[in-house]
Amino acid sequence: MPARISSLKSLCLVASLLGTLVAQQAAPSPAPQACPPGNDPTELNLPDVKSCAPAPQQAELDLPLTTDPREIVRRSVEIDHRTLELARNYTCQNREVIHHLGKNGQIKSTETKTYDINFYYGEEYNRLVQKDDKPLSEAEQKKEDEKLDKFLAKYRDESREDREKRLEKEKKQREEGRAFLRDVVNAYDFRLVGEERVDGVDSYVIDATPRPDFKSTQPHADMLKKIKGRMWIEKKNYNWVKVEAQATDTISFGLFLFRIHPGSHFVLEKTLVKNEVWLLKRLDIDGGARIALFKNENIRQEDVFSKYQKFVTSVKVLPDVKEVPAPPESK
Repeated sequence: MPARISSLKSLCLVASLLGTLVAQQAAPSPAPQACPPGNDPTELNLPDVKSCAPAPQQAELDLPLTTDPREIVRRSVEIDHRTLELARNYTCQNREVIHHLGKNGQIKSTETKTYDINFYYGEEYNRLVQKDDKPLSEAEQKKEDEKLDKFLAKYRDESREDREKRLEKEKKQREEGRAFLRDVVNAYDFRLVGEERVDGVDSYVIDATPRPDFKSTQPHADMLKKIKGRMWIEKKNYNWVKVEAQATDTISFGLFLFRIHPGSHFVLEKTLVKNEVWLLKRLDIDGGARIALFKNENIRQEDVFSKYQKFVTSVKVLPDVKEVPAPPESK
């Protein structure tokens, strides 16, 4: 599920906790290995690689029916782990609209930016391609070209030692994420509240309510006590279709340098791409934030993700040989 990270995008963490993170929270066993030993795509210096993980639509279809919300969430875990792998095979475009609001909710100003999202050397890269739905100026285009060249050079010329450090850091982050998820499983009570059709997909509707007796063991996990949410999980294969989340109290990040106000509301929607994987379609944020303790800002942000293309290459990058990516496949 690719998404650009910025100060305002920190708000997405809240929705994500009840989306892709909560989806992984109840797994009784580790996620299946995506690729055979020695063929981990993250260990290859490729601009992008095709995942070895099986398609999510093949998972756990023979399991008996259940109405236990925790078991429904548990089954969605295997799907979501594979989705995270398969998502890296896709490029897309992100159109971000930010409305800056006045005290009474009126729109004071609006800014729109459009990004092409791609992966190079296993790292996500977001390239600005439009501002306010207009092409970049010559100066802006030159700046973006220089930024991309610098990014590619950083990893193309990366030493073995630096690469090992980067991979070790990524491994540590994954381990920390799993530890955080162990807190998530204890942070919520799940309740099946019904079934609905969302964009033609039959889905379970599950509420996630913070447990008052929750004791966090990981940094930032205390925020879970201040978030409530509702999830729509498709009945056929347990993929995530939609998530809504709301902050019930002030949430702080980075030693109070970034705060999310109570009542901030988030909606995350996914779409099925190429009948293979559910990827992010829309993310709406409606709420307030305080940045660096001195600026309050009420915003409404709308992110639409589209033009998904499957990016596959078999070209290995050898020393002193510049990579030549294969063209993407259309959705």
